[in-house]
Formats: sequence, C-alpha cells, structure tokens
Amino acid sequence: MNKIIKGSLGCLGMLFGISLIALLGLYVYSEWIWQEWPPARIERITGIRVPSYNVTEYHEWEWLFPGDYKDTFEIEFKEMPSDELFDEIEKMISTGKTSWQKKGNEYSFPAFWGNGMPAPKGEDENDDRIFCITLTRGEKRGVIISGAW
Repeated sequence: MNKIIKGSLGCLGMLFGISLIALLGLYVYSEWIWQEWPPARIERITGIRVPSYNVTEYHEWEWLFPGDYKDTFEIEFKEMPSDELFDEIEKMISTGKTSWQKKGNEYSFPAFWGNGMPAPKGEDENDDRIFCITLTRGEKRGVIISGAW
C-alpha cells in the first residue's frame, strides 16, 4: 500500500511539474510577442496607435531560406478599435503618403525593410524585416504578420 501511495504522489508531482513548465513557456512566449510588437512600436511604424491586444493564435510559416521566417499572430484587442481610429487611417490613405491600404472594411499596413529598402523610423535597416498589421472595422480581432527576409 505504501508503494502505491508513493508512486501516485510521484506521478502527480511529475504531472504538476510538466504543467508548470508548459504554463511558464506560454507566459514567456506571450511576453515575447508583446515585447516584439507593442502598440508603441506599431504606432511608430504605422502612424496609428492600436489598442492593447492579446495573441490568440500563432502560426509559423515555412522557412524558404536559412534565416528567413514569416509568422502570423492572430490578435484580439482588449477594447474594440474605435471608428475614429479607422477614420484617421482613411485620412492618411487619402493623402497618398502612407502604406495603409483599404479593401472594404479591412485596413492593412504592409512594410518591408532591409536589403536596400529604407526602414521605418526607429527600425534598423540591417534587420531585413517583414511586418503587416490588418484590422477590420467593427471587429475586435486583427492579424500581425512578422518575419525576416
């Protein structure tokens, strides 16, 4: 009987330890994406301050060449993006001096830099980066695509 109890406690301890490591890994990962693309950095690149968000899904894309990658982060805003935010984007689009694009209710900002292409303000031209954020008017979800080329 004593061996059975010790064995059960050992299994429970291992299960607890594995669960703790998995939760810690998820926390570290969520903090990494938050540090990689915080709203202030997105604002610096796009000219628009997006609301705070959480990553809901992550998709890693196939690597074509060594060092190249392209990841997709599905995000959910903590608050619904305001109509004023989208109106501001539309004003920027009307000037023709922005990378913002609109198709229906979907707004996207694609950016590529490095390999001879100029980097947005505050970004390193030696980084060879891909960045795109897509927002949809009336939706709380969006997508960030990030990578290196």
